[in-house]
This record gives sequence, structure tokens and C-alpha cells, in this order.
Amino acid sequence: MLFYAAVTALVLSQAEAFLTNVDTIGHKASPACRVEKFAATQDTSTDSSASDLSVDVDFKAYANGYKTVFAELPFAECTPTFGSIPNDLKGSYFRSGPAMFSAGSIAPPKTSIIQPREGPPVPDGQNPKRMVLHPFEGDGGLLGVTFPGDGTATARYRYVRTIAFTNERRKGQRLYRGMDSTREMGPAIGEGMGNDLHTPLFRHHLQPGLNKNRKNTSNTRAIYWGKRLLTMWEGGQPYKMDGLALSTEGRSQLGGVLKELDPFGSKMVIDPIKNRAIMYGVVQDSKRSEITLYEFNDKFRALAEGDSGKVRQEVPGLAMISDMGVTENYAAFIQPPVSAGMQFLLVKEPGKIAKLEKGAATLHLIPRLESKKQPKSFKISFDGAVEAEVQIINAYEEGDTVVLDAIRSDGSHKSGNQAAQWPWASSHDEYKQNAAKRSLWRYTADLKTGTVTKDLLSDQQCFFGNVSPSDNTQKHDNIFMAIGGMGTEIAPPQGIARFNVNSKTMDAWMPEAHEFCGEPMFAAKDGSSSPDDGYLLTVVFNGKTEQSDLLIFEAGDVSKGPVTRLPIGMGIPHGLYGCFTTGEEARWGFDEIQRRAKLSDKMESRGNLWNEVKSDFSGLGLRFDDMEEYFGDSFLS
Repeated sequence: MLFYAAVTALVLSQAEAFLTNVDTIGHKASPACRVEKFAATQDTSTDSSASDLSVDVDFKAYANGYKTVFAELPFAECTPTFGSIPNDLKGSYFRSGPAMFSAGSIAPPKTSIIQPREGPPVPDGQNPKRMVLHPFEGDGGLLGVTFPGDGTATARYRYVRTIAFTNERRKGQRLYRGMDSTREMGPAIGEGMGNDLHTPLFRHHLQPGLNKNRKNTSNTRAIYWGKRLLTMWEGGQPYKMDGLALSTEGRSQLGGVLKELDPFGSKMVIDPIKNRAIMYGVVQDSKRSEITLYEFNDKFRALAEGDSGKVRQEVPGLAMISDMGVTENYAAFIQPPVSAGMQFLLVKEPGKIAKLEKGAATLHLIPRLESKKQPKSFKISFDGAVEAEVQIINAYEEGDTVVLDAIRSDGSHKSGNQAAQWPWASSHDEYKQNAAKRSLWRYTADLKTGTVTKDLLSDQQCFFGNVSPSDNTQKHDNIFMAIGGMGTEIAPPQGIARFNVNSKTMDAWMPEAHEFCGEPMFAAKDGSSSPDDGYLLTVVFNGKTEQSDLLIFEAGDVSKGPVTRLPIGMGIPHGLYGCFTTGEEARWGFDEIQRRAKLSDKMESRGNLWNEVKSDFSGLGLRFDDMEEYFGDSFLS
């Protein structure tokens, strides 16, 4: 503890010294001068397909959402242009997504002795050598919006300073090209799912460990648990972020649970009954793969030390798994039928050696830690579309069955081997060629008979499904999801909906044709006695102005439209997955966020320090990621 006290004293004294001379940086969001006109909405409660809620989608406006963010947002006060911020909305919203499509587009500090060889950043498309070949290859950006509960909100947006990001930033070049050969094979590879526009089946190079082929962009999901904020990417370790400034503290081994080269998944499920978080990792091989389950208490500590705190399960074949559902006793995975050629030992590009077969997928039910159940694997009958890239929304047990609700993707309509070109979706035909048809399904596994049935809940084009956090691992009534603007036709995420799984009815809202919503996130109302009483938060991108707003809805009345519209102060590219935490420690005010953001920017602006600590904000030449591993829970207090 003496060492801990000394380190703490040094950090605080140095930080205060910085703050006394911090110049004013960052900015406040300028109030929008327009009054936004929302599209006319309809209550679709009598039409589960919401086919009458369609718009004439502006695909050029949508394609504008695949532009690089060239300037981060250190902090900004958000002033509503419509409605007011509810006082019972308390906590912080975080969302991840690809944001840099031209490598090295955030230059190092001018004071750095290392400057890019290729010169300063250039607009997207100007230098093809710097452009990624698929949006999923873009470096991750993280949005944070905090509501202290006093009617105010503070936004910030930063890139995750991964090792790969920092290397390309220094050189102004795209250095990681391991997935290029796969992306160049076009949209039809992997039964149309290998290079799918939003979340491709082939997400990373198959060479394990840390190397220049396997680029961890940390761009897929933001999670908050045990007072830690992490960004995730399938196949690599998470990155630990500072919740206030969104500065990067470094790769996290989760308190020593992960080894340096361990692969890790991009999904965390919180069990609200046991107050635990469940995560996973997959070691992939051509003949057999291994799934590892990790379970953490509310302080983000493994339930047991060493191997006794993990559950390992071998599964046959090359397991291309990127999602998980969790019940009271099981973790559920859907493994698509993928075969690997003999050259797997020598070649690791997934497009060259992995083949998605037209056949039955497998549902694996792996017992959770402390569960007395046995592992089970059941075949899912093939109905003409392969179960690949199935997004599991929620899972639960009911008697002798396990139920999974999921968004299923079908890319069988795609054809051709011509790689898509940036910005990937500037017309309806181009979007259809690169994106899958998505629909809402229910899978029911009978534990006695070993059979799996599947039922179509809604053929509405849908994305990013989730449930109220209190419903995780439990039977649920409602699913919140983004929906396409053309009914059942293939179209990008645009509106949002609440779907009732019992009545199969939909309560939905659609914005203007040039606006596009992302994942809707449930936020419980502070002080409410009902866990289902809350708000829905979603980021909407305006493809005409290229600006983004945060919309706030009453979760129980989506079709009424947003009650609040908050300009973020910048345009944020189409994102992926996020979270909302109601934790009291995550209700920071503007002044506190501003103070931390200024300190982070000041540290990065010092060129010699930036070179020393690799721009990961670990600070003052010391490494702080996972410091609580050494000092215990008091470090997080």
C-alpha cells in the first residue's frame, strides 16, 4: 500500500500541475438554428411488418455516414432543439463503431518528434492506398453522452488509441492489410455473409496472437461493468477507456484473467438476477475449436482464480462465432457450418480457406460456472438459408426448453466477386448487393428430444435487437430494434421499433428519408418502481447536414416520436453496439468531464510524452490499465 500511496500522490500532483496551465480546448455544441420537422408517424400496432411505415430512402445521404471523423470532440454541452432532457434520465450512454476509413487521419501532435511519412490526413477517397476496403476495418470511435440528472447532458467522442491506430497514425499509412485478400473477393463470398456490409462473418485474419495481419480496431461494442468502460472487437483483447474523457488506458487483461495472446469475444451479457457479467473467447482451428466462458462479479472480478474460474468447451470444426446468449444455466452459441481446407496450416486469410457450407448449423449450450447442467449440442435444420451471423437478442429457459430470440441474416441473394468501393452504399442496388436481408426469429431447443424449431416473428428488415436490462436471461415481452425504411425490403437501419413477442405487433417510428437511426438503447427511469419504465436512446445521422443527434423516446410509446432531440455537435458514422449505465459513479457533470478532457488533451499534446507512452493516455510514463488488479477494489472507489 505504500507503493500505491506514492503512485497516487505522484499522479495527483502531476495532474494538478498540468491543470493549472491548461489552455481552453474543446468547445460547446452550437444550438441548431433549425426546427426539425419529424416525419409523420403511425402506430403500427395492428401491422407487425410495419410495411406502411416506409420512406423513400435517400441512399446518398446514407452513404455519407461512411466518412472519416477528422476531428474528435473532447467535450460539449448539448442543448436540445426539441423537448427537454428528463430529470429522471441519469447515467451515461456509450456507443462504439468504425469511424476512420482513411488510415492515419488523426495526425500526431505538432510537438511530436515523429510525424507521418505520408504527410497530413487527406479527404476520404483522395489516397486509395490509405482507404480500408470494408467499413468494418475502420478504427473504432467511441461516443459518450452523460446525464447527471439536472436537465443537462455532456457529449464527447474520441478514437480508441489501439496499438494499430497509433502505428498508422504515426506513419500516416495503412499498415494492416491481412484482410484485403478476403475483402477483394466481393459480396457473394461465404454465401453472401463473408463480407456483409454491417457485420461480416469473416471479421478478422485467422493468424492468432499479435501481428500485422490481425488488426484489433476495438470498434464493435462498448460495455460498462464494475465501474470499468471497455471497447470490444471479436478476436482481440478489449481496451480499457476512461469514462469521463474517453481517453484510452490500454489493452485490458481483465485483472489477469486473460493472457497476452488470448482471443476474446465482442459480447458481454449481464445477468441481472445473479448480478454477474458473462463473456467469452474462441480459439479457432480447422478441425476443433475451443470456447471459453468467463464470469465476473459486480466488481469485475472472476468468480474464481485461474482455470477454475473458466468454463472450456471443445466444439468440432472451425467455429466462426461472434455472438452469445445467456440463460440461468447456459451460454448459447450458434455455430455456422464452416469447413477449412488443408492449407489452413499455411494460409490464414479466411476468404481463401474458410467455406460456409449450405447445411445445418449447430446450437451449443455450454453450462455456466457453478451450473450443474451438462453441455448439449443440437443441429438446427437447414431451410435454404444458412445460420451465419445470427445476432442473439436474448435467451431464457422455460421448463425443458431453451428459447433464443435473434436477428437472422440471409445473404443468398448476393452475386458477383467484384469488391465494393467506398462509400459502399450510395444507391439501393449497391446497398442490396452488399447487405443481407435481416428478419426476427425465435429458436426453441427441446432439451429432452434434442430438436430445435425456429419460427419467423417478423419479416421486417431489422438490426441491433436488445431487451430491457432487467429482462436479460429472463423471459421477455418486448424487443427494441432498429428497422429499415422500406418494410420487408433490404434497406439500411433507419427507424426504431418496440416489438411485442406475444402479440407480434410493432410500435415504430420513422425519421425523414435522409436520417438514419442506430441501435436503440433502453435506459431505466431513476426512481421508478417498474423495471420496464424507461427511455430509448438512439443516435440519428442526418445525411444531408452530416450531423448527428441523440434522440430520446418514451420506451412504452415509440410511435409518438422522440420527446427530446439533442445535437451532438458533429457527424458520427453509422455505429454498432453500445450500452447505458445508471451507475451513480457515471453521472458526471460538465465541469468534471471538461476538467478530465483538458488534462487528457494536454498530456497528448506534449510531444515527448506522447512518443513515450504511445498516445494511450496511460499518463506520466506509468501504465495504469488494470491497476486495480494489483491494488484491489479500493482503486475503483
